[in-house]
Amino acid sequence: MTTTTNAPAGLKVSEQKALAALAEHSGATASEIASYAGIGGSTAGKALNALESHNLAYRERGAMTGNRKEADLWYHRPVETTPEHISDEPEAEAAPAATEAEVEAPAETAPEAPAEAAETPAAKAAPTKRLARGGLRQMVYDYLAAHPAEEVGPSGLGKTLGRSAGAVANALAKLAAHGQAELTSDSPRRYRLKA
Repeated sequence: MTTTTNAPAGLKVSEQKALAALAEHSGATASEIASYAGIGGSTAGKALNALESHNLAYRERGAMTGNRKEADLWYHRPVETTPEHISDEPEAEAAPAATEAEVEAPAETAPEAPAEAAETPAAKAAPTKRLARGGLRQMVYDYLAAHPAEEVGPSGLGKTLGRSAGAVANALAKLAAHGQAELTSDSPRRYRLKA
């Protein structure tokens, strides 16, 4: 699997800096990215919106707490040469919340690649099997269950599981929302199995 943060031609310097910072600190707020990138807060906000329009970043909208809205969290969307980019991230963004039965179901691989993945040259050559719906969440949960005392972040766990950090970040967030994992640190984001 090859992951690249190569930016398309035409990105401004501030957008390139924001992209580099986001690649290292996926799951950060815009103000944190501004600090990591060494650029102003409003500049970082504009740069992140531009990266989102180039499909190089995506945001998780902050929840409302009373009358206060929490800050949006920004994630790096790496460009990958395996079907993982096709299967994991869009499903993680668009899928409805996992049911209890879905989270508890064993992880399975699809018996054959769907037609749209087979049409992609990279998909033909890639050895990575596409996961069934909810499969990545199950992989993440299984890892947390096997290492209950360990606090993990999306990037490190993504490397361990051979999956993208963005998709793993979504899986961790959904497990936390269902009470199966707990967020132990906001910056950097860290999770562990819910006791």
